[in-house]
Amino acid sequence: MPRVPAFYSVNEAKKAAAQRICHDNDACPLGREIPQNARKSGDGGHPLCVDCRRLNNLDNLAAYRISRK
Repeated sequence: MPRVPAFYSVNEAKKAAAQRICHDNDACPLGREIPQNARKSGDGGHPLCVDCRRLNNLDNLAAYRISRK
């Protein structure tokens, strides 16, 4: 579940500021639903989505376990 450069939907601007999010994990279900042509590069000042954060933490844990072998 590799990380990818951060991106967010062009539709984030239509949401309330507290609901806007960005993504940086290509296994994120919400991020995968955003078509390539509806993505903007960067985080747009938005926090990382909960799923991306969880997936990134799992990736970090797996990498740590592998490095300890």
